Amino acid sequence: MSTTIARHRATPSRVRQALRRGAAFRRWQARTGDVLETLAVASLLVIDAQFLLSGGSHDLTAGGAGTILVAVGRLTGLVAVDLLLLQLVLAARVPWIDRVYGMDRALKAHRVLGRVTVPLVLVHVGAIVLGYAARDGLHGPFAPAVETFRLLTGGSDLLFAFVATSLLVVVAVTSVSIARRRLSYEWWHLVHLTSYAAVVLAVPHELSIGSDFTATAWVRAYWWTLFVLVAAAVLWWRVLVPVARSLRHGLRVTEVVEEAPGVWSVRMEGRRLDRLPVRAGQYLNWRFVSPRLLATAHPWSISSAPDGRHLRITVRELGDHSSRLAHLRPGTRVLFEGPYGGFTARSRVRRRVLLLAAGIGVTPVRSILEELVRHGHAAPGDVTVVYRANDSAQLALRDELEHLTAVGGHRLHLLVGPPADGSWLPPDVTDRRPDAERLADLVPELRRHEAYVCGPGGWMGLVHRSLLEGGIPTTHIHDERFSW
Repeated sequence: MSTTIARHRATPSRVRQALRRGAAFRRWQARTGDVLETLAVASLLVIDAQFLLSGGSHDLTAGGAGTILVAVGRLTGLVAVDLLLLQLVLAARVPWIDRVYGMDRALKAHRVLGRVTVPLVLVHVGAIVLGYAARDGLHGPFAPAVETFRLLTGGSDLLFAFVATSLLVVVAVTSVSIARRRLSYEWWHLVHLTSYAAVVLAVPHELSIGSDFTATAWVRAYWWTLFVLVAAAVLWWRVLVPVARSLRHGLRVTEVVEEAPGVWSVRMEGRRLDRLPVRAGQYLNWRFVSPRLLATAHPWSISSAPDGRHLRITVRELGDHSSRLAHLRPGTRVLFEGPYGGFTARSRVRRRVLLLAAGIGVTPVRSILEELVRHGHAAPGDVTVVYRANDSAQLALRDELEHLTAVGGHRLHLLVGPPADGSWLPPDVTDRRPDAERLADLVPELRRHEAYVCGPGGWMGLVHRSLLEGGIPTTHIHDERFSW
């Protein structure tokens, strides 16, 4: 490591170049984000306009009760399909979306849209059933059930649509926080894969009796274009690219090292890793070709900066899957998806850098620190690392942090102690000041730093608040949350 660092000593020009690249990347993010969001809004406006211009406005304002209900069902169905396609794009791991928003924020938007889409689907189904019942002259409490039976047995692909709706409801229910906490990651992931089946099952119904999808040639072309583009994005980025990269780079485990009690590093080697577009701070979804580890991919950050020859992850034992990594044998083949995530120094525009980590959140922070030191992108003294743990035994990778900060001439603060209510810092009976003030003592000129935060969700929330109170704007605070 020292030889490489000596070859890339920090100089004012090297630091300025890194900051200029960060500013250019932020401008690209802003422009690309505007384009993506404009396209998303435009897709909704197009389908609404098509519906209203093709008679929907008349049905909503001048029709009878049955006609109005059917029109409401048609409109909510159109909007629901459009939002469902947008959800699939957000979860398709498209690189431009990842670079603009970060995968965690893209998946958060995916979940938020799901809370809108499924209710819209249910409104669509309910309005259609009640509208057709009114048109058919059915009355009484059993009219919806009778009309539902007629529709499902009518031979018009509505049975497929019913199954698709049921699958979407199951996905929505398992996305609720209480349900997620009761499900393992493996089961949650398996359930959510059925959302692809739901979309496929819904398409025949939309094209066979959904007149709003086939009203004119341009309408048919529009919807077919959306279906094909979304399907291609999912197939390309979720299946073909990961398979191609895994085969091309041929990753294999070289060694497994225990870094701390319950914490292991898995070191891997492969072919042409200099051509893998991975940066320090990013994560990949990893599969190890080993019994009980192959079935599910898990997201783990790389814990050392990529050098074109090796990759390393460092994992804490949090369940059966992670604990099995300790028993991996050298030579085990590795499959992966990615890289993903916006938790990198790519968008850094400030000279001073503050890296804050807690627990196993140290892994991406450690790799970012190595990148800054190795490439000379930070002048001596411009990087401060704050590493929080409940006790010293939990300070995984401590020796490496000490080495990197010493070589780069930077500062490292190890904060050890049990958690305190409402604070992310160790308790101090002699200092009752707010966390922001105590942090400012540790980090001179706090407000002038670019901050990177990684750790447990609750801890990150408290740190984020302290950074804001300390004068760092939100645009200069970076984090990545691996919730599912």
